[in-house]
Amino acid sequence: MTLEKFEVSDEISLKLLSLSDAPTLFALVNDNRQHLKQWLPWLDSTQTVQDSEAFIKTTHQQFQSGLGLMGGIYLNHNLVGMCGYHPIDKVNGNASIGYWLAQQYQGQGVATKCVHFLIDHAFSTLALNKVSLSIAEHNYKSQDIALRLGLVNKEFKPDAEFLYDHRVNHLCYWVEYTEWLAQQRHIENTEIDNT
Repeated sequence: MTLEKFEVSDEISLKLLSLSDAPTLFALVNDNRQHLKQWLPWLDSTQTVQDSEAFIKTTHQQFQSGLGLMGGIYLNHNLVGMCGYHPIDKVNGNASIGYWLAQQYQGQGVATKCVHFLIDHAFSTLALNKVSLSIAEHNYKSQDIALRLGLVNKEFKPDAEFLYDHRVNHLCYWVEYTEWLAQQRHIENTEIDNT
């Protein structure tokens, strides 16, 4: 299978992982376990390299089924996190995006650029109608990403997720194709006016 790779910027790419990437992925998860456990529910079920291999296999199945890419985030050719679509709802033309970054790479715009790329890809290439981010109520960094990209908080979901020993509420941010298109045109026109 040819592994899909998408250039997000000069320094950042998204790539479908191969099974040979499992040790690197597991090491990254393990090194960031406490950091990631704050917002992600799957850390206790990722205890071995084999668990990372099983996850990579599910990303291949998702991609081969046409349900979207869940890829490794590469910054200057180093794996620093994951970003992609939770399986796409083809019937309704919707996709939700999920992502995580190793702690030391946060605050550099990496996640924002990847999410922007995937929103644009969802509309321009996959012809979807709506893209959403479901974010824990107190995960302000992720909420900032959604707001920075022009997504609007449209739904409050109480007790949306169980995180180890407690439930968390989610805020659902989304943007529809026509809104995204208008927003991107406005940005382009502003950039032209400023040159």
